[in-house]
Amino acid sequence: MTSEEQAMLELARIWAPYGGARPGDILVEFGMSPASYYQNVTRILRTVAIWNLPIAERHLIEECAARYSAQPISL
Repeated sequence: MTSEEQAMLELARIWAPYGGARPGDILVEFGMSPASYYQNVTRILRTVAIWNLPIAERHLIEECAARYSAQPISL
């Protein structure tokens, strides 16, 4: 896992109990939209590198990611 992937997962882990990271924080920290960020987080969660993440935290992060992927894109 790269250092950027670790940082993405850490932000997701910290903010998952509160409904996910704020869009402004995601943009400033990683330069991407919440949808792109959570697509990356979902990809990271599918790797072997995160097996030490508690299952409850993993589920919270997955729920946040699912919420952002289900939102319509505004033009």
